[in-house]
Amino acid sequence: MSALWLWVGLAFADCDPATAAAEVRAEGKKAAYDCLIERTDGADVLVTALAETPTDGRLSRALALWMLHRADTPFDPAQVALLNGDDKRLLGDGVRARRGRKSPVPAHHAVFEQFAWYQPVATYTDGRLRPGDKEQIARLNTRESRSSVVEPDAPEADGVGRLRAWFETNGLSTILPAAVALVGVLGAVAWVRKPKTA
Repeated sequence: MSALWLWVGLAFADCDPATAAAEVRAEGKKAAYDCLIERTDGADVLVTALAETPTDGRLSRALALWMLHRADTPFDPAQVALLNGDDKRLLGDGVRARRGRKSPVPAHHAVFEQFAWYQPVATYTDGRLRPGDKEQIARLNTRESRSSVVEPDAPEADGVGRLRAWFETNGLSTILPAAVALVGVLGAVAWVRKPKTA
């Protein structure tokens, strides 16, 4: 067993995070992902690389995996904002998977199977989540993403963008769909209760 730890230590001793980030970007090498995941400075390198190419899916995935391996500490909102939607879902699923849930998403299951911490429990419930896990998952489910972050020098949004922002800041983005659904249900009830003529 100690020989295994020695090999792992030697394998990551020569790991250069900048080179690993370039290999992830260019070829998606597993060893490069592993290098970045294991290094405490892996996120810094990935954040810098994502600033250069914000839509790079491989870099986003590497950052999500780095965060997943440290899911017992609060996620940095700035790092969460850099993740694409798929990787936010992977990370949220991963928080539950770390507590024993078998991932219902085959692609996520295939990713998690590569890690020793993935030990699905047949009797899993969300009651197995530790304090802070639900907050981590909620942090990932926010609507803000890197595509909706407005830079200070960005031109003013068009009319539709301003209207959408107004709805979201006033809480109407959740109330309006509920109101439409309620009107639909009430209309259906009224139609069913309406006396039928022959």
